[in-house]
Amino acid sequence: MSQFMVGRQPIFDAKLGVRGYELLFRDPSFPGLNGDAMTADVLVRSALDVGLTSLVGSKLAFVNATRAFLVGEHEVPFPARQTVVEVLEDVAHDDPEVVAGCRRLVRRGYTLALDDYIWEGDDDPLLELVSIVKLDVLALTPAQLAHAVERRCAFGVELVAEKVETRQQLDACRELGFDLYQGYLLSRPEIVEGQALSPRKLTCLLIIEKLCDPGTSAGEIETIVQSDVALSYRFLRVAGTGAARGLFRRLSSVRDAVVLLGQRRLRAWVTLMLLDGAQEGSNERLSIAMTRARMAELMAGPLGPHLVDSAYTVGLVSALDLLLHAPLTDIVGGLSLRAELEDALLGRTGPLGDVLADVLAWEVGGESFAARSGTRPADVEWCYVQALAWSNEVCGVLSLTPAPLQGVAG
Repeated sequence: MSQFMVGRQPIFDAKLGVRGYELLFRDPSFPGLNGDAMTADVLVRSALDVGLTSLVGSKLAFVNATRAFLVGEHEVPFPARQTVVEVLEDVAHDDPEVVAGCRRLVRRGYTLALDDYIWEGDDDPLLELVSIVKLDVLALTPAQLAHAVERRCAFGVELVAEKVETRQQLDACRELGFDLYQGYLLSRPEIVEGQALSPRKLTCLLIIEKLCDPGTSAGEIETIVQSDVALSYRFLRVAGTGAARGLFRRLSSVRDAVVLLGQRRLRAWVTLMLLDGAQEGSNERLSIAMTRARMAELMAGPLGPHLVDSAYTVGLVSALDLLLHAPLTDIVGGLSLRAELEDALLGRTGPLGDVLADVLAWEVGGESFAARSGTRPADVEWCYVQALAWSNEVCGVLSLTPAPLQGVAG
């Protein structure tokens, strides 16, 4: 588990209503990252750790993109209609691969913007593709700003006055006819901090390898994902965001998240996690969470095969408050789980709630253990021992520190 930071700075319209937020790399833990890694870090932190809805709501998300993201070496797996991809100033606009990549992004529904642009002529091939042009009012002369305003009509683009720091600059840009405004005068970047579960690099590599094999099934991917608590949580979260917007059905398991995201988006997110430079943290709480998830899965089997996947997910999510140092109600609220899973996690109701209650009671130990699920104590103990052995085996492969033996009841 690690601390993370991501910045967001609002972009305002002419009436000073918020049109969107630029998402910014702000993590001081990794000062030497290159542009690709910084973009990957912003995407991962924004969507998988904070949640894009929590950061920008229904507003636009402006994301800086290096050449690698523009030409398709890496993807921007944000929702296209809500995302503005900013072409950084150091990207060559006459690069045929960049032009072709930008055209593909527009066809997929993304909005493109030129960042820190200097309008020197109308022969820039990207002017035909972008919808927004950002101008640095501190770096450009009044004549250059006026020229850009004059020429923008020929291309139908909106102009953003960025780095607006004084009232005089704001008034001058308004008088010229700029559409959008960004800068310290209006709002400084807000730093959003939090705790993140960092998936193991080996697990990400295994998934990439499997996704390159056309014969790989969703079940195989699910098995690898379930071996890593961080990946399970992140995929539940990003799929849950889609569910909350009505794009997917509500989730009942990690398998649902894997299937609903699809291989392309899974590959994109896993690749970004490999790029983002996050530290690989180990914590025995991760092993406890895995033991809990596997134990719930094993206990649910005799009660009904249809409960198995959901039981694993309930066991996993039940430990996330320990890992993220956040209330379980907040975590569950961000996952868009089906009602029976939410009820089991928050109210210990239903068959899944009974299984979870038994798992937690067994962890605590004591002579008075009585299974709510109707499972015999001897079978509960067997499930616990099998789950602990599985967790320790996985932790050994991933070089995690195994969890200590918890108190065994009976």
